[in-house]
Amino acid sequence: MVFKDMKRKHCEPDEYTYTIMIKMTGKIGRPDESLELFKEMLNKDWSPNLFVYNTMMEALAKGRRVDKVVLLFLKMVEINCRPNEFTYSVILKLLASEGQLHKLDEIVEASKKYMNRSIYAYLVRTLSKLGHASEAHRHFCNMWSIHDKGDSDACFSMLESLCSAGKTVEAIDLLSKIHEKGISTNTMMYNTVFSALGKFKQISHLHDLYEKMKQEGPSPDIFTYNILISSYGRVGKVDEAIKIFEELESSDCKPDIVSYNSLINCLGKNGDLDEAHIRLKEMQERGLNPDVITYSTLIECFGKADKVDTACRLFDEMLAGGCYPNIVTYNILLDCLERTGRTAEAVDLYAKLKQQGLTPDSITYAVLGRLQGGSHRKVRIRRQNPITGWVVSPLG
Repeated sequence: MVFKDMKRKHCEPDEYTYTIMIKMTGKIGRPDESLELFKEMLNKDWSPNLFVYNTMMEALAKGRRVDKVVLLFLKMVEINCRPNEFTYSVILKLLASEGQLHKLDEIVEASKKYMNRSIYAYLVRTLSKLGHASEAHRHFCNMWSIHDKGDSDACFSMLESLCSAGKTVEAIDLLSKIHEKGISTNTMMYNTVFSALGKFKQISHLHDLYEKMKQEGPSPDIFTYNILISSYGRVGKVDEAIKIFEELESSDCKPDIVSYNSLINCLGKNGDLDEAHIRLKEMQERGLNPDVITYSTLIECFGKADKVDTACRLFDEMLAGGCYPNIVTYNILLDCLERTGRTAEAVDLYAKLKQQGLTPDSITYAVLGRLQGGSHRKVRIRRQNPITGWVVSPLG
């Protein structure tokens, strides 16, 4: 209204006024009005600058006008108006949200004289975060072939994206070539790849990469050791897990509660309950307080082995030490008691659960249902324990 009054009273709006109006109309979801205002500017023989183009593209993007945004961008680079990172961010997010990422090639090709390392790095980082690993990798390869120097953040984003997509071979290959672009590998990069290899149980690659790290650097940190212990434990390689733990002890790092929990889980899962229990005592002697994960893991280990008395003693020790069980811990012990016919103790334990103010979940109720029905069946639905990752739980 004010804008129209301004024109009626022969107070001619300038470029700044038009830009504000384009931004406002775009913000309230009226991209056609924004476009009319932009055309008025052009009819006045004004040459819009980068800020005006970005404002207009943002208005069209809010209205999901993909084709118009692309055409405007092409016009912009045609008149040698250099796009910046914000320009590409508006376009990239629009194309991704509208499922038209294939049009990004046209954008990149049209503006290739402006596609510096920083812009490529932005595209790689953003595509990776948006979950488009293949697109990110393709543009990363373009950046790699065109520019002599690499971008550390882009390389790390690419590693994360490849690992998340399960493309561990490509991630290892990238890690081995990063130095060619003047970038030093760091421990975080290695840990990212180690985590993926452990997750996908690719232990031979894990071993080889760790050996390379020890020979060439960088030095492992506490996260490296913890990832390796957990990874070896996941596939039942107890000796290797213990060896890594011993390397950790002799390094500049020292085992933390995660290190011990990973080793205890590994030992318990593979039947070495005595050693797992010894490690509990060892961590306490070193001044590390066991947490709910430590105790829940051990209670499940002993419960699964039908050593119910030991599981109960660990539960009591947990409470005495001021470590409060969570619903998972209760479910583990409830199942153990129900499965071995110790119904009265299971009922008492459920009462403690309620006194502690915890909310029973579906697993708790399933155990209670079996208690009430007097069923001690051996075959049950199997669920994964959210703490240890084992499929041995109250329905297991």
